Amino acid sequence: MRFSASYLKDYCERLMTARGVDADCAATVADMLLDAELTGVSTHGVSRLAIYLERVERGLVSRHNEARIVRESPSALAIDAGNSLGAVGAKFAMEACVRKARETGCCFATVKNSNHFGAAAYYTRMAAEADMIGFCCTNLTAKIAPHGAAEPFMGTDPISVAVPSDGASVVLDMTPSVVALGKLILAQKLGKEIPLGWALDKDGNPTTDPAAGRAGSLIPIGGPKGSGLALMVEVLSGILSGAGTATHLHDLYEFDAPQGVGHFMGAIDVSKFLDLDAFRAGVAAMSGEIKGLKRAEGVDEVMLPGERSARSAAQKAVDGIDVPEAVCAELNAMGQPYGMKLEEA
Repeated sequence: MRFSASYLKDYCERLMTARGVDADCAATVADMLLDAELTGVSTHGVSRLAIYLERVERGLVSRHNEARIVRESPSALAIDAGNSLGAVGAKFAMEACVRKARETGCCFATVKNSNHFGAAAYYTRMAAEADMIGFCCTNLTAKIAPHGAAEPFMGTDPISVAVPSDGASVVLDMTPSVVALGKLILAQKLGKEIPLGWALDKDGNPTTDPAAGRAGSLIPIGGPKGSGLALMVEVLSGILSGAGTATHLHDLYEFDAPQGVGHFMGAIDVSKFLDLDAFRAGVAAMSGEIKGLKRAEGVDEVMLPGERSARSAAQKAVDGIDVPEAVCAELNAMGQPYGMKLEEA
């Protein structure tokens, strides 16, 4: 089924408030979910709403914004999210970083006692839209084995950096694994296989079964390089924040305890280092040079980080968002007690 972004966002927001989530929190989470849908990251889109609300209803996530600053200096913040919904605590942190960076040139924040926050690029683009360089990473439950180990330790810990430009912002959003765990979760929900090379089962064998991959481990990019990136995210998001490393966190899809996830994010005010117009023009010029390079065989266009997502967002804002039948059924089932049902445009 296809829906406009505004309709789908409103549906998700109303569904959350019907379940008792504070209006401001519901608006933040709905905006994050629809941003993921628009930018082509549907693994972190509306298909995640069911698990978020189930955790809320089981008392494992707060319905309110409990985020607070517990330690502060001119360019650093330590934030306790208070077990708020992940997007709520993370947005609170990035907004605070942007605000303080205008005064000091840069600000970085740790966040502990948080939850799954969706796509990391959502938060770094907040900084880029404020003419700042945004940085964000988060840790998750153990899914990547350290190089040379036979069992997982680090999470599929995403890293995002966003840079303002005269054109579209340049936005890197990546996991240290070959794919994000969300692709396995969505494949399992849709009853599809995954390609070989994405994951290993619990015995260390390559698998095309997303459930087996979720029970095993994901393959890091570049062997020791991906493993090393994930390890550094654990240090920044887990140890520095006080949240703990991935083996001490709790899985989004298990209901034994709050997740206890940690984030690390920050904003750098470009204008404190260089004239903003000169920086933006420099990024745009570099981008143009890269796109004008001779293309490799079989490549139609050289793409910059975030360019495909920006095009997707522009197109879907006009055409609407396609939601798989299984996800529509899930959203309708959640809305049924409140007389809510998705109506295709």
